[in-house]
Amino acid sequence: MKRKYIVLLHVAAWLLLIINDILPNFGLNAYPTPQAQPKSLNVFLQQLTITIGYHSIDALCFYGSSLVVAPYLFLKKRYGKALLLAILLLAVMVAWRGLLEFGFFKPVLDFDNYFGKQVPVSYYVMNIFWYYFPKYFVYGLVYFFAESWVRNRNRQEALQREKLTTELAFLRSQINPHFLFNTINDIYALTYQKSDQAPEALLKLSELLRYMLREGAGDFVALQSEIDYLNNLVELQRIGAKGNAYIHFEIEGYVGSQQVASLLFVAFVENAFKHGILNDPAHPVSIHLQASSDRIDFTVRNKYNNSQKDKTPGIGLANVKRRLELLYPGKHNLQITEGTDYMIHLTLQLAA
Repeated sequence: MKRKYIVLLHVAAWLLLIINDILPNFGLNAYPTPQAQPKSLNVFLQQLTITIGYHSIDALCFYGSSLVVAPYLFLKKRYGKALLLAILLLAVMVAWRGLLEFGFFKPVLDFDNYFGKQVPVSYYVMNIFWYYFPKYFVYGLVYFFAESWVRNRNRQEALQREKLTTELAFLRSQINPHFLFNTINDIYALTYQKSDQAPEALLKLSELLRYMLREGAGDFVALQSEIDYLNNLVELQRIGAKGNAYIHFEIEGYVGSQQVASLLFVAFVENAFKHGILNDPAHPVSIHLQASSDRIDFTVRNKYNNSQKDKTPGIGLANVKRRLELLYPGKHNLQITEGTDYMIHLTLQLAA
């Protein structure tokens, strides 16, 4: 909570305490003076001033406890220093009460709380110790403890959010080079073969890079943008395979304003292109996305290429699993089936 709101909350609390006291006190004439007049605005203002004065002793006890004594008691663990500060606070409160009652209330407002009797200092000490300390001093300690707990919890949550943001940014930074490494290799092959499709492939690559740098830089993007990105990826793969890539990409359902994690599906598609058989028309790579307003079912199926000799451990699938844990905790289900065919089925529950 911002500091100004905390200050306003404190001011409101003290105002409520004062109002709660002045209304019955005024009705009962709790602070009579020798020249007390029938209830009037002047009498009300006089008793309001006295009420505020006595509550200033409460406030001195509360803030002295929470701001001065409590840090040494709870944070610094200097119990001797905390005890000395509590005794000092008691002495200050005695002096402040004496100054109020005999330096202001009696000469200015003509209010004598003791009806002319002499009051020893010991009475002040015992009265403040037994009346104020069990209430406002303890309230101050409890307030400091509660405020520290809330502040620490907010700090931990902020650190957790910062850690989450940093981790997600790191995961995205790994996705992009991994994708570029594979795609640039394909374009290099086209260029080496002097293929007329190389310029078109470069154009597709530029569109993909533009998406990653602009829209895909955030945590969430429009579902349609992610679909367009996958379309470009599929077309780039077809160009690189010179028409020998059999890929079936199908979108069903409602695609509107849904938001999904950026660059979430690409790892699954890349994995199918890298490890699957693309040139078999009887077993095409199948990419299917079924969308509704609150759910997405994404399936990728490919025939497994047993002759694949690449033993380099990929980072794409590991990253996307981690991102799912961070961005869709308890709202996703990922199933991976391995055999003659390799299939992933991802279900996402979207925010309403």
